[in-house]
This record gives sequence, structure tokens and C-alpha cells, in this order.
Amino acid sequence: MKLQGPFEQELMDAIAARRWPARADQTLRDHVAACPLCSDVAEIAAAFYDDRECARAEAMVPSASAVWWRAQIRAREDAARLAARPLLIVQAIATIVAAVVAIVLAPAASTWIRSSLAALGAAEFWTLPRDVSLSWVLSAAAYTTLPLIMVGVWVVLAPVVVYLALDE
Repeated sequence: MKLQGPFEQELMDAIAARRWPARADQTLRDHVAACPLCSDVAEIAAAFYDDRECARAEAMVPSASAVWWRAQIRAREDAARLAARPLLIVQAIATIVAAVVAIVLAPAASTWIRSSLAALGAAEFWTLPRDVSLSWVLSAAAYTTLPLIMVGVWVVLAPVVVYLALDE
């Protein structure tokens, strides 16, 4: 059910034009004073228009050059994303193919790997002399294993650091 008085649109126009109540027509003022529906509309509409004017005054609108600059950046990012989409598809397909090839070749390679490990295990350089102490093992680990671990960590983390440094 829609309640609408005969002067409601005229009242809304007067409020929007900032003519209410001082510069409004006398017949409109008399009608709003007598009609409870139109008086409610006048109060509510005036509050809405006042709130709109306050919001307009407080709005921080960026300059046209800033808006244009942001639009250009966004257009470039969208174009780069669109251009990189085929590369992502190719990378995904290559990863899937590599995984399938690794799974298919794993049984054939496992016998070769087993025989290689058995040959290495039979070699004499894998056996330690009887007079090996704990300090000798720790020093050997410090000179061989730790630098390799540090290089491995660097190889893994360097691309992450570069990505985070260059990411906007």
C-alpha cells in the first residue's frame, strides 16, 4: 500500500531546491501544516537532504590526475594478467607431464638406483677408520654438511625474498 498526498511531489521538489519552508508557496505550507503524512515527509526528506549535503562537504574526492593514474596502473595490471594466463596454462601442463613421466619412469629407475647405491655401499671410501672420534665427525659436518645446507636454504629462500622485494 502506497500512501501519497496530492502535494507530496511538490513538497519534495521544494526541499530538494532548498525552498522549504521559507520560500515555499503558502498553499503548500498550509497543506503540510494540516496533513500529518506530508509533515512527516517534510521532516524525513529534509533530514535526508541535510545528511547528503554534509556527506558531500566531507567527501575527499581525489584529483582527476590521480584517478587517471590509478586507472592506467589497473589497466596495465589487467593486461599483464591477461598476457600471463597462457604461460600459467603451459606451466601447469608441463608440471603435470613431468609428474606423469616421473611416475611412469620410477619403476624402471628404481632398479638402476638400487644397483648404484649397492655399488656405492661396497666402495671402501664409505667406511670410517677405527680411530674416528666425535670431534672429527663434528668438524667434518661443519666443513661439508653445514655449508651445503646453507647454500640449499639460500637457493630456496632467495627467489622468495626477490619476489617479496619486487612485489607491490
